[in-house]
Amino acid sequence: MASTGNYWWMTPIQAVATLGAAVNFGGSALQSPLIMPMLQMPEVPAVHAGKMTAYLLHNSEHFFPPLNMLCTLSNLGLTVFCFLHRDSSSACAYKLPFVGSAFGLSVATTAYALGIMVPMNRRMATLADNLNVNSADDKSEKELRQLQKRWQKLNYGRATIMIASAIAGVFGLLQDGSTLRL
Repeated sequence: MASTGNYWWMTPIQAVATLGAAVNFGGSALQSPLIMPMLQMPEVPAVHAGKMTAYLLHNSEHFFPPLNMLCTLSNLGLTVFCFLHRDSSSACAYKLPFVGSAFGLSVATTAYALGIMVPMNRRMATLADNLNVNSADDKSEKELRQLQKRWQKLNYGRATIMIASAIAGVFGLLQDGSTLRL
């Protein structure tokens, strides 16, 4: 068993990666149904909605990318180790598909964020700056409101990938070479 044998150290690393993916999911999933709808309310002037959106996205960039990097690198290390020891360790053989899946899903989260979310984040920040300079800029206001709605919907896709990574990690934690099966 990985949790009590020579490979005991795999369990805490995998637990950190799994919890990190779950926290990443939670933060992302809560932004779409709770925070972004509040910023889209017509009662919130566009200049303030823009400032708050830019603030939210800017501060999220300081926490979530490093957390995702920690999860990705942890899962990469575990995947490589389990692959190299899959023939000599039943724990590694059992864990390999799960840590490999968690790694792949962490990479997919990064690709989704960089390819889809970050360009929208940058555009919303630019629009927020435009509105800060000229709060009567109807074109920027309209585009900001449209991007907020689009961001809200597409963020669910990112959250889905994150929770899938966390679920793969949980299954991997349960696969330690024991007789426990789901």
